[in-house]
Amino acid sequence: MLRTANPPSPRRRRLSGALIAIVAGLFAAGSVFSVSAADPTANVFVDFTAHGQPTSEYSLGGTISTYSDGGTNLIKGSNRTLWTQYLRDLGPLVWRVPLFHHNGQVGSSAGNIHGGNEGEAYVRGIKGIGGIPMIAIGGTTGDNDIRATDAAALVRYFNDNGGQRGGPVVDYIIGNEPDNGFGVGNYIAGGNGSDGFHNIAVAMRQASAQPLSLAGPSLVTWADYKYGDFRQFFASSHADTDVVDFHKYGDGQPLGNLGATSQYGDAIAWLRNEIDLSFGDRANGIAIQVGEFNYHTRYDEQWRNSFYTSRNVVHTASVIGHVLRAGGSAYQYSDNNGPLGLISDGTDLNDQPGGRHVRLPAYWGVSAWSGGAWSRRYGQRMVAATTAVPDLEVFATDNAKKIVLINKSETTDRQAVLALTGKSSGTYTAWRYGRGMDPANFTSGAQFLPPVKIATARAFSQGRVVVSVPWMSVVVINVD
Repeated sequence: MLRTANPPSPRRRRLSGALIAIVAGLFAAGSVFSVSAADPTANVFVDFTAHGQPTSEYSLGGTISTYSDGGTNLIKGSNRTLWTQYLRDLGPLVWRVPLFHHNGQVGSSAGNIHGGNEGEAYVRGIKGIGGIPMIAIGGTTGDNDIRATDAAALVRYFNDNGGQRGGPVVDYIIGNEPDNGFGVGNYIAGGNGSDGFHNIAVAMRQASAQPLSLAGPSLVTWADYKYGDFRQFFASSHADTDVVDFHKYGDGQPLGNLGATSQYGDAIAWLRNEIDLSFGDRANGIAIQVGEFNYHTRYDEQWRNSFYTSRNVVHTASVIGHVLRAGGSAYQYSDNNGPLGLISDGTDLNDQPGGRHVRLPAYWGVSAWSGGAWSRRYGQRMVAATTAVPDLEVFATDNAKKIVLINKSETTDRQAVLALTGKSSGTYTAWRYGRGMDPANFTSGAQFLPPVKIATARAFSQGRVVVSVPWMSVVVINVD
């Protein structure tokens, strides 16, 4: 049977290789900026005319944790209203949700809690907050023992009759971290309860009248010791894959993770090169997504000053910036998973505030880019943005014009004097995600609170904007 994969969706299409090379040169070359000799203090440079990678509605998102009936997820029960409010406040995002279909049951396929019958509720909940559901398909008993007939039934469950039970759903990830005990070979070719990636993909596409977007291989991480697994998957499954999905959790250092967020951009650059080598004439339409990212994979006491302080606001905002600048999509893990969540789960486990649902620092790191109820959403194109100021990062978008400044220093405030090319005058509005370094201050710690507006429609001229960026803080600027 002839195999056909989805044509690339315009909203996920990447720049051509030639154009990327040109833009990369502009990003790196100081000559694209004109700094007035009359203003030698400029130390941050943003060129709104030097367009880099496009963004889309798929560029930013998170994961909906799922638990079987009786679990604590905020999508259901007495906390549903609060869950809806908090996640809607982030604005429309992609929400990855792990589900399975087996013997007529459609429910959670998450890890050790595999069951329930709430697939429809999750998808309706995601769409109810303006989100895009992206289903990570699980197997009969675990993440990867997937039968092609069950995967096809899951597609039909949501997509028959033009969309039903909260559907249609067109975005799917096949399996989850098969390199974590299941076996990459089994995941690709079949075995250990799986029918294999190709057979699953073919069955899913045949089950839907609408074109589907299928992602894999969702490996545990990107690192040199994983290169062989990626290449094995690309060699065997490139014709069935529309999106390359991988996971990455920090750099394993409680404090040092902040200095390693550029690795996310490195990962996307490496994967893009491998895609160009393996996918033939389809390579230009293949998207890349970080299907899960977080500060670390787990929590214990040594991570308290990471997850529960502004380090995680800074880390999250920085990861997203590097991913978007490299042309990928960034999906935080997850909405409700203890310290790794966007919202605390209401228990007193893992040093959380018992009886309360607090928006955790990672939530605010996501909101720096999503805008939501506070500032502007990221624009349609990343643009050239550079600085030589130590520990200071800058990212920016055009259409709409938005700048994200991140101070990773543990000790030093910075004054950012921005030289803007392509916008010599106008107004700007700015918000600061303040520093909060006491991990127990869940009531008034700045890391648990919304950003503070520090400038409202303030006029600027000669392309100069000046803002203070205290140590361990994030400043977001809308330029009009």
